[in-house]
Amino acid sequence: MGRAVGIKEVAVAAGVSTTTVSHALSGKGRLPESTRERVRQIAADLGYRPSAAARSLASGRTGIIAMTVSGSEDFTVQVGDLDYFLQVINAATSTALERDYAVTLLPAHWSPETLARVPLDGGIVIDPVRNDPMVQALNGRALPVVTLGRQPDGPDDAPWVDNDHRAGARTMLDHLVESGATRVALLAAQMVSSYEADTLEAYTQWCTRHGVKPCVAQVQGGLSERAAYAETVKLLQGPTPPDAIYASLDRLALGALLGAGAQGLRVPHDVRIGACSESDESRRSRPALTALRLNPELLAAEAIDLLIDLIEGRPTSRQRVVPSVLIPRRSTVAGRQRVRRTVIAGDGAVSSAQTGAARV
Repeated sequence: MGRAVGIKEVAVAAGVSTTTVSHALSGKGRLPESTRERVRQIAADLGYRPSAAARSLASGRTGIIAMTVSGSEDFTVQVGDLDYFLQVINAATSTALERDYAVTLLPAHWSPETLARVPLDGGIVIDPVRNDPMVQALNGRALPVVTLGRQPDGPDDAPWVDNDHRAGARTMLDHLVESGATRVALLAAQMVSSYEADTLEAYTQWCTRHGVKPCVAQVQGGLSERAAYAETVKLLQGPTPPDAIYASLDRLALGALLGAGAQGLRVPHDVRIGACSESDESRRSRPALTALRLNPELLAAEAIDLLIDLIEGRPTSRQRVVPSVLIPRRSTVAGRQRVRRTVIAGDGAVSSAQTGAARV
């Protein structure tokens, strides 16, 4: 493996000074455009890449982006709690590297003193909560911050990337009714994030529009199948048990599957179950879970691109909505029923494509 090409090699090949090469590659200096383009082409042909240290000295930036999963004192979330978080972090890391930045993952329990010692250009906060401490810490350092999910109490122009969770909830609820449900319950986590609030709002409005009484169960504590199992059993043992459950997370839906089985109920014949997100576990469960595919890789890539645009001062769209897709599977579709995948676009519009008999 050969030695990396440096600025001196580019200067020799182009027959110019190293200062001219530096100005040509950085866009600085007063050079003829023809010279600038010729130097850039020679640098590209030679495989020249500026070092991270040189870029840092020239720009005053560190090339480091912080990322963390938010939470509250009463509701702590760990990265390993959901497959969704892992997909987001993996995609964010690879996207950042493509743009010559590195992502550092901050622990759930961090101190302002520790954070202050980390040289950062900006940060991404996943599922921010009200008065989010990480958002406040980054704002306090005058660093740009992008959130995956809206800040519940953030300004109207705060930069974020998200799905349309209201439209997603409406689409899932309609699917459950089309699958034969008449009493749909919502199984949700604590209302600390915007996606939970959006889902609850869409559910209550949907119930009003359909003339049915809302039935909402909230899990207590962390995001675990055990907590969802307990709430599901309470729902199913109630005086008017639901015949469908929409869980705001795949992990809660997996707990609902266990709860239904413990009550001797068949899914989907006796009770249908859908989830707001999916994972390997939800796809492999028996029956496989109908879910909203939130496209976490695309969410992460958009968040990284938006943050780097803000760091580097480029004009950009500060709020971006990523489409989600409803994937029907056996937890709501019985036999050889015809099924449709539904795309929920950023403007709330939906479109369906029939996928044939249910072999999902």
